Amino acid sequence: MTGRVQFARRTVQAVSFFFLLYLIIQTAFPLEVRIPVDLYLRLDPFIALITLLTQGEIIVRMLPAFGVLLLVMIFGNFFCGWFCPMGATLDFFDRVLFREKKRSKPFDDQSLRRFRYGVFIFAVAAGVMGLQVLYLLDPISLITRTLVVAFYPPAVYVYNHLLPEVQRFLPSNPIILTALKMPVFKVNLLIFLFFTGVLALGVIRKRFWCRYLCPLGTLFSLASRLRIVRRSVSETCVQCSQCAKKCAVGAIPAETPREYRQQDCISCFKCLDCPPGATAFGFHLPRWKAAEAVSLSRRYVVGSLAFGAFSALAIKTNPLQTESGLKNNRLIRPPGALPEKKFVSVCTGCGECLKVCPNNALQSTFLEAGLAGLYTPRLVPRIGYCEEHCNFCGRVCPTEAILPLSVEEKQKIQMGVAKIDKTRCIAFEEGKICLVCNEQCSYHAIIGDDKKRPIVKEEICTGCGICENKCPVDGESAIIVYTSGVQKKIKPQPQTKT
Repeated sequence: MTGRVQFARRTVQAVSFFFLLYLIIQTAFPLEVRIPVDLYLRLDPFIALITLLTQGEIIVRMLPAFGVLLLVMIFGNFFCGWFCPMGATLDFFDRVLFREKKRSKPFDDQSLRRFRYGVFIFAVAAGVMGLQVLYLLDPISLITRTLVVAFYPPAVYVYNHLLPEVQRFLPSNPIILTALKMPVFKVNLLIFLFFTGVLALGVIRKRFWCRYLCPLGTLFSLASRLRIVRRSVSETCVQCSQCAKKCAVGAIPAETPREYRQQDCISCFKCLDCPPGATAFGFHLPRWKAAEAVSLSRRYVVGSLAFGAFSALAIKTNPLQTESGLKNNRLIRPPGALPEKKFVSVCTGCGECLKVCPNNALQSTFLEAGLAGLYTPRLVPRIGYCEEHCNFCGRVCPTEAILPLSVEEKQKIQMGVAKIDKTRCIAFEEGKICLVCNEQCSYHAIIGDDKKRPIVKEEICTGCGICENKCPVDGESAIIVYTSGVQKKIKPQPQTKT
């Protein structure tokens, strides 16, 4: 019976992971899949909670997340053990690559279990102060960002190089395989190293990250205190502690295996593999008290709250973040992005908008947006330009950090303004006729003067970046798009090109 349960759980985990992978692959222009490609992010209660705190309002597309939280409150934390793709990944690597070391003495993880609540309290305090700082640790955002930025480009590279060999064995018709456009992302190595570090923690303890760091898991732990589906142990228990050894998250104390921390249990049901068959799960009346509950002193809670609030203020007043300090005039946000302060407070850095962008124009930031804007998207025109008839970045953003605009609305948004560097422009510097930027601009924002030299009409320039992208000058473009500060609507007026 236990073997069938574990087979079912691993099957569900595998299906959940590959379904997320399918959605990520489908996050591409022209976005024809009917299922929301950001479904997993919409089901994430931690993202929903922090967004509610930072935005001060409930995002409609995040409402399903509160439904998941309600189910966890009733039935216990089943999400982490069965459906979380990050948990499935950790289980796989823990099982295949890592083995927990045998210890002569029981490992006292009381301080680590207390630390996870400190991290969560820190996140809530920072959220109240209008700043997200722990989206980076959210499991759904983390696994999505890693798959998009770190793993998808190498997969495309391998696919494109193997394609000619595969095509040799395929009939000329009816199967036709084509090469994929090679995406590039600037912070892929950093994201990969962070993800590798999370996996490597499995050397210390199975699911170390889930047990002691994951903020979503901590939220589910708090919500599971009144669960009605709980573990029970009969009198036939011989206290062999096999259940404690098998527990993936250490919810069963080795010294008292008849008890368990119900709030930490992820319903993996490994403890059902009990030699005398003393363990069972069933419906019980809710109870708040649990075995070996973490003791959070008033000083610890207040300290975590204060640390979170102070950290948020420190980041906000950092020179990279304040209006009076350093400003990046090349920080061009996607069309429909919220004002900068709100944008960095609700963007999860999940990478969905990067994946869906047809021209690879959106890139994750490192410190270009300050400390609070890590991994948030920015337009890099020299790599790619904003497609005129595309509005998909807003459609895949789970927190609406990028508003879901119609194509017509999006075409009237000014993200930035193009400016010509006359010292580099062929037409100005060399006196040659070059109107590539004029020919490429579909908004008629670039015209030619009486000497066939380009002039930018800033009042109708959207900052899409196609001029910068197509400029034939080697190295830095002779026409550069600078941010307009606050995105605003413009009224394009068709002009005759010369």
